[in-house]
Amino acid sequence: MRFSYEDLRNATENFNRKLGKGGFGSVFEGTLGNGTKVAVKCLDGLGQVNKKSLLAEVETIGSIHHVNLVRLIGFCWKKSHRLLVYEYMCNGSLDKWIFSRNQEFSLDWQTRRNIIFDMAKGLAYLHEHCRQRIVHLDIKPQNILLE
Repeated sequence: MRFSYEDLRNATENFNRKLGKGGFGSVFEGTLGNGTKVAVKCLDGLGQVNKKSLLAEVETIGSIHHVNLVRLIGFCWKKSHRLLVYEYMCNGSLDKWIFSRNQEFSLDWQTRRNIIFDMAKGLAYLHEHCRQRIVHLDIKPQNILLE
């Protein structure tokens, strides 16, 4: 789905609710007009990325549907603004749960085991079972999201 920049700016309250920052940009919490919570990734540092190749990548990622992978809902490409819209994961990333000293964020061993198995299933799908295989090269707790 293609979003307008204005709609995503409004959904994220002018990009004020920052969830985190990664190698390719910052991610902001948002709520679409229909009430759906989303995570909006603002891509930066892409330079003169070919619009055709980025749209092909968005199409590929957007066609992937697996219970253990975050779904790409849509995108925005307006002048220098390149944004990706993903489903929102309410419990954030795994690093918050395994590196926190706060007991509120502790995970029991059964939960950790389940996370590992589910992560392996998602990676196996990407690497072996997708029609167009995708190799994920950045596996780390910050990129593992929990619902």
